[in-house]
Amino acid sequence: MKKQLERKEILKLYLWTLSYFKPVILLTLFYILCGGIMIWGELMIPRRMGYVIDNVLPLKEMVPLRNQILILCGIVVLILILKAIFYFLEQIIANKITKNQQTDLMVKLQKLGFSYYEKVPTGQIISLFENAVKETQQTYTFLFPQFIYNLAKFVVPSIVLIFGEPIFFIAAMIGNIIYVFVNQFANKKIHYYLGVETKAAHASQQSLYDAIVAKTELKAMGSKDWFIEKTIEDFNQFRIPRMWSVFWRHFRYTTVGLTLTISIFLFYFYGLDLVKSGELLLGEFIGYSFLMGLVSRGFSVFFYIIPAQYHALNYAKYLHDFLKLEPDVREDNNCLKVELDQFDIEFKNVSFAYKDSQPIINNLSLIIPAGKKTAIVGESGSGKSTLLKLIGRFYDVNQGQILMGGYDIKKLKLEHLRQNFGYVFQDTYLFNMSIRDNIKFGNPDASDEEVIKASKLASAHQFIMETEDGYDTIVGEGGVRLSGGQKQRISIARMLLKKPPIILLDEATSALDNVTEAAVKQSLEKLAVNKTVVTVAHRLSTIMDYDSIIVLKAGKIVEEGTYQSLMDQKGLFYQLVIRGVNDEL
Repeated sequence: MKKQLERKEILKLYLWTLSYFKPVILLTLFYILCGGIMIWGELMIPRRMGYVIDNVLPLKEMVPLRNQILILCGIVVLILILKAIFYFLEQIIANKITKNQQTDLMVKLQKLGFSYYEKVPTGQIISLFENAVKETQQTYTFLFPQFIYNLAKFVVPSIVLIFGEPIFFIAAMIGNIIYVFVNQFANKKIHYYLGVETKAAHASQQSLYDAIVAKTELKAMGSKDWFIEKTIEDFNQFRIPRMWSVFWRHFRYTTVGLTLTISIFLFYFYGLDLVKSGELLLGEFIGYSFLMGLVSRGFSVFFYIIPAQYHALNYAKYLHDFLKLEPDVREDNNCLKVELDQFDIEFKNVSFAYKDSQPIINNLSLIIPAGKKTAIVGESGSGKSTLLKLIGRFYDVNQGQILMGGYDIKKLKLEHLRQNFGYVFQDTYLFNMSIRDNIKFGNPDASDEEVIKASKLASAHQFIMETEDGYDTIVGEGGVRLSGGQKQRISIARMLLKKPPIILLDEATSALDNVTEAAVKQSLEKLAVNKTVVTVAHRLSTIMDYDSIIVLKAGKIVEEGTYQSLMDQKGLFYQLVIRGVNDEL
């Protein structure tokens, strides 16, 4: 990101930020109305006090004085009530906007394809939600409301001063103009350091994330000291500009007292002379002193908010750019909501390459028949796992088509398409929740009995019951409290609970020992009756009974057939089996 936003960017970002007020426009208008009445009350107090001093006190009568005091008390009570409503509405509006903005971010996060997560560090994404959201939301909780409120507090009393005693308005503006010039230099410094600080915040957040997630690798490689130095340097890149931006903001704030003193001196110099000459009554003079305070305070806060809003806009740019990202996989505007049942999966002249890389799949055509078991094998990098991801539209093909039940999957609604699949990946992610909730992720409406049944089929029930709290055991972040094989079995139970018509296994049993693998394999075979199973095979001996085995090399099909027929051909598949390189597949 650029260190300083351009003027066109500032206007664009500010309008985008304020667009979140649209769903709460009625509350916002009521909020502004309360603020307007509060300002009216604050203006009425000095004018009423001036009237009392000049017109009521000289009468030396208690009844008129008591009435005026009651009126003043009524105005104060009204202001206090409205202020409570004002700040309550401010919180409601800010919370609603915050919720809407966070919802938009989460929806976008889920829509973005794998390519985004492959090129953007996790720490940077976390920083987006932690830093950018928090700083941007200051616009709704403080900056914009106070901007409008203090603008009105400056403009309305200024009009009264101009039409009453212009000399007082000039006195107030002399101090304010000095304030603007003194702060212009400070604002340039603030803008510079805020730009550097915003950029460095993401880097420091990433370092913190790496320090937590990669703790095992750092200790194992003996690189702890090196990484600590690197992390401290990243924090310094954030800390030092942060320190200077705070310094210059405080410097700007201290000038308020100086410039306010200048205005007060000029006010009393001219005002007392007018009172002495009889051109101004004492009550009027006191009333104007209150107005002077409102003008100076409104002006100073108004100009304090401008650089603070600029700071928030630096972070808002990250949110704006993130929400404008186009996902690699998009739903067609007229996507079909088709319920499919017992359908073939057909690849027609499919080619695919990850961005900035060589093609992974080259003009591949094949049919995966419904209700059959199909295995995909090949050396590392041949495109096996990529085929499974293409079936689920984690990526879109560059050329060709993938058909399901005769429909191009690009024409199908993603939700309807993916509900047909049950995936089990080699790398299993578990949420920091109970084992029960991790399994129910496959079917949130499942009963406890169904969860236990799926766990038994996945050969997971026994070890689950041996854990501290059984199915209520919290597995830790990423399932850190479980072994690789245990996590894999929970993942399989999760898939079994979903009961999908198509089962996609990406080396799903690679982390299991032989005994457990045999038990899970037997369970999968029972579940797979009349279902389509597509397996990326790690151990070739586990696919001996598959209906079809597809052998890939450099993204092309080089062999296809049953286990025995491929062994009889003595081709690539035969060589893979004989060489015993299964663990590298």
